[in-house]
Amino acid sequence: MKRRPLAVKPLYLSLAMALALPASVFGHGSMEVPVSRVLNCYNEGPESPKTAACQAAVALSGPQMLYDWSGVNQLPNGDHQAFVPDGQLCAGGKSNYAGLDLARQDWLTTPIAPDSNGNFEFIYYAPAQHATKNWVFYVTKDGWDQTRPLKWSDLEPFCTLGNVAGDAAKRYHLTCPLPKNKTGRHMIYNTWQRSDSAEAFYSCSDVSFSAVVSNYKELGQIRSSQDLKDETKVTFRLFDANGGDLETFSVVMTYSPSSGDQMFLAASWPYYLAQQVNASSRYISVGVLGSNGTVSPVKSTQDNRVYSRDGGSYTFRVDIAGATTPTPTPTTPTPTPVTPTPTPVTPTPTPVTPTPVPVTPTPVPVTPTPTPVPVTPTPAPGACYTAWAEGKTYNAGTLVTYNGRNYQALITHTAHVGANWNPASSTTLWKDVGLCSGTAPTPTPVTPTPAPVTPTPAPVTPTPAPVTPTPAPVTPTPAGSTCAAAWTAANVYAAANTKVSYSGHNYQNKWWTQGDNPSQSGQWGVWEDLGTCN
Repeated sequence: MKRRPLAVKPLYLSLAMALALPASVFGHGSMEVPVSRVLNCYNEGPESPKTAACQAAVALSGPQMLYDWSGVNQLPNGDHQAFVPDGQLCAGGKSNYAGLDLARQDWLTTPIAPDSNGNFEFIYYAPAQHATKNWVFYVTKDGWDQTRPLKWSDLEPFCTLGNVAGDAAKRYHLTCPLPKNKTGRHMIYNTWQRSDSAEAFYSCSDVSFSAVVSNYKELGQIRSSQDLKDETKVTFRLFDANGGDLETFSVVMTYSPSSGDQMFLAASWPYYLAQQVNASSRYISVGVLGSNGTVSPVKSTQDNRVYSRDGGSYTFRVDIAGATTPTPTPTTPTPTPVTPTPTPVTPTPTPVTPTPVPVTPTPVPVTPTPTPVPVTPTPAPGACYTAWAEGKTYNAGTLVTYNGRNYQALITHTAHVGANWNPASSTTLWKDVGLCSGTAPTPTPVTPTPAPVTPTPAPVTPTPAPVTPTPAPVTPTPAGSTCAAAWTAANVYAAANTKVSYSGHNYQNKWWTQGDNPSQSGQWGVWEDLGTCN
């Protein structure tokens, strides 16, 4: 999966995963505000999502669909209903995303309310931006049955937009009038049809409409996925539309001096951070948008959202620092040589008085059994595989041939037509494994001609020798290497070969990444395990 300026996009924090897009950064996009099902489950963690609905989706379809969160697409050229059947709308008609279509009432729901003009700003996250024919927004009709899979007849359109330019943070800001008189839970369905291709993208966002007009505009969520260490410093940073610093608020997560509460727990530290921001910020509030139009923080791993109070399009990020107590510097012990005191062993020789018998040995030639020595020929080019082609989807590890060379796919991706993604041009997608032509030759074993060996007999006179033990040096066990800076899902690691530490190991990235858990990268992952550290 890339690199971008850190200060120009909303940051949805997850300590155990990320928004860095391993297999999907070359994908296209999904709704971020209000968050779509697929992007929310990805943010929860593809391998171990937190909510029951996302767990059920992964149990049905596997985690790969979440790594490919931005690829819910078809080639309908505007005729969406011909390509996306009833009951498969959230999956975009693709069987590998079927978990997104589960009819459940516990999908994560985003509170949504119109501003004083009746409008709402939708935010669409698109790692790969395209020229647009139209954006069409649908909402479920009153009386929609959440216990049944979504059908086209359940929807009514309420907003259509044309080509809208994306910003530098790869977001489309789409302002639409919200449908009137909607309250309670509903689904907002979106289609994004390209103008330069037949390709279109689909997303489902579960929402809860408020009857109260709100002056708050959602900017994103604060997420956590695991407890922090005691005395970890958490910093909230707010930026203007150009990435300039506006405000910074920090809280050391320890035991609350007033209640004794463990502030550093996964469900607690977003709450205490929100309290600090709300008490001091001039621009934003953090928490849950209530039915009365107010925003209040709650103890939750993902329910606290960041809202602009004045309608400004701010961006933010959350930085997790190490514990505020000093980290001891690992030392390399100086080995102390140990010289054991040997216990002398004085063997008592038994005298041997042999009766000499003259022996005139007759040499017997010995013909050893020859051992074949294989000869390794100079390697020849390997056999060629199926030729690479545009438009095909390649799984990680697939071997293909391109311009007389073999390549192996590093990540699962689709080779889009017209894009410069051929194996020779994209080292983040393909690994060059050498020239190819025919089948490599099989080595031919060579049987050497043995030389006769004529043994020369020698008389044996046993001479007892005293045994003096040689003390063995004691080599201390070397300590692990020093831990690099701790990995966090929030950070973007733009330069290759950046070293980080995670769970007592050092790792080094191979290419751009953000949010890829080093310990879960796998064989074709972005991180290389460099070994233990302390």
